[in-house]
Amino acid sequence: MAIKVGDDISTDEILPAGARVLPFRSDIARLAEFTFSQVDEDYVARAREAGPHVVVAGDNYGQGSSREHAVIAPRSLGLRLVLAKSYARIHWQNLANFGVLAAEFTDPADYGRIDEGDELRVDGLPDALGSADGFTVRNETKDQDYAVRHRLSARQVEMVRAGGQIPLVRGRPST
Repeated sequence: MAIKVGDDISTDEILPAGARVLPFRSDIARLAEFTFSQVDEDYVARAREAGPHVVVAGDNYGQGSSREHAVIAPRSLGLRLVLAKSYARIHWQNLANFGVLAAEFTDPADYGRIDEGDELRVDGLPDALGSADGFTVRNETKDQDYAVRHRLSARQVEMVRAGGQIPLVRGRPST
């Protein structure tokens, strides 16, 4: 896991807006350098070192404006799974659109059992996405398991498996 954040993390906290960031909106690699900068200045370095990684969040993750760049930038750094107590609706959809799995704790108290830096693992994720029962996240650091679920439709599952809506559409034969 690259970062653990609290409740009501806004899209502005995920990726700031404003004059400092605006010139880089079309340069995703440069834009990504601002990811979570208001919350944790070391996130970008940890994310780059980790590669594919998880963000753990509290309630209402992604609240605020519906900016897609709040998903695109961390996705470019390797974000593949957000594990939260709950999500803001539009950000939840944007995560699926860009191939990031939005999963929720079955027991919200499990959020408190995870510390930043814990190594989290999910085995058999592509198969687990098709299960209505959810799946298990393994905390290798603490030798604990957490039951999680997703609320994705079949179309959203297909997008996440493909890596996002654009790769999914690219892979379809034209009619």
